[in-house]
Amino acid sequence: MNTWWKIQPNPFRFLLLAEWIMLGSCGSLAVVEAFQKQTVPIEHISILVLLGSMGLALPKGSLAVRIIYTSLQISLIVLGTSLGYLHILPTLYFIVVIRSCFLFKSIGRWIVTSIIMILFLWSEILSEMRYRGGVLPELPEQQLQLIMHLMAQTLVFGLGIFFVLQLVNKLLAERQIRQQLTLAHEQLQEYSAKIEDLASVQERNRIARDIHDSLGHALTSLNIQLQTAGKLWHKSPNQAHFFLAQAQKLGTIAMKEVRQSVGTLRADRANSQPLQLEIQALIDNFRSGTGLNIRSKIVDCPQLSPQIEKTIYRIVQEALTNIAKYAQATEVEIELEITKEKIYLTVQDNGRGFDLNQQPKGFGLQGMQERVNAVQGHLQIKTSPNFGCKVIVEIPRSKNYCSTVSRSQSISFEYF
Repeated sequence: MNTWWKIQPNPFRFLLLAEWIMLGSCGSLAVVEAFQKQTVPIEHISILVLLGSMGLALPKGSLAVRIIYTSLQISLIVLGTSLGYLHILPTLYFIVVIRSCFLFKSIGRWIVTSIIMILFLWSEILSEMRYRGGVLPELPEQQLQLIMHLMAQTLVFGLGIFFVLQLVNKLLAERQIRQQLTLAHEQLQEYSAKIEDLASVQERNRIARDIHDSLGHALTSLNIQLQTAGKLWHKSPNQAHFFLAQAQKLGTIAMKEVRQSVGTLRADRANSQPLQLEIQALIDNFRSGTGLNIRSKIVDCPQLSPQIEKTIYRIVQEALTNIAKYAQATEVEIELEITKEKIYLTVQDNGRGFDLNQQPKGFGLQGMQERVNAVQGHLQIKTSPNFGCKVIVEIPRSKNYCSTVSRSQSISFEYF
């Protein structure tokens, strides 16, 4: 769509009003002169009306249209000069300079201003010639006086033009800053809404991970206890009662996790015990509930950040849950090593493993990966059908972590 003909209103109403006041003042001079000469200066009044109406809409199209618009204004002023009506010329030149600030950039404004200065000097010389009967002075003293007069008039007019340019440029700069601030405010509101949505999504994901890791682990162990009790009910009631007691204990734990998730929307484990003791308690519960042979090598953990401790605890919990659900393993080995630079965690079983060509489904591996990414760590899965699975986690001992999950990181799978 062509835009050469588009127009825009004057962005500053008070400047348009100031233009009309200046044109009205020139019109009043025309009325006074008409009263003295007993004639009506139709041409001069028409120039004033046409220039005033041209200020209602400024061209917004191509550069050629804006040049034609400015040239037409200057032509009207030159026409007024040729008609001999010189009272209005400086005021009209100011109006052209003001409008040029809305039409052109800095270079174009200075070009228009230079043309205006030349025309003003020419009109002053023409005015002096008419005043002196069309003849320039011949005496050196009179010539010097004329030159000094022209220099003074040009200097005053130039200062007026400079003031007008600075005023309009400041107004335009302030208007642009306000538009930028408005746009920045709108973008800030948009970004704030996006961040709020992202934070909500991350919080939901965090809650989903915690519910899956804590409640899912408890319910999985509960299901195993009930299945074992059902199998032993007729053969060995005493052993069945033992597993039922364990199931009741796990049910209590599951209810506690539900209350924590629903009531506080948090599933953070308590920091009342050291990390190694909590992991050992988790292993003991899992061993008693499943009967698996679990070997553990856990060092005395130094003071770690709550986020790292929670990450390690949840990964061990999720790995044991996955082993109970899918691995069909008989032995599990857990090792936790902490150095000055990194934390190393491995959980290995002798179960059936899984095929790397089939994408694992569910929240287990995804939740572990998100937790490791949150502490800028690395998760590696080594597995193969019928050869068990090994989970390897490396976490740097840094205090600065990103709260968002990096999409560039992914789970690394390898065959044994």
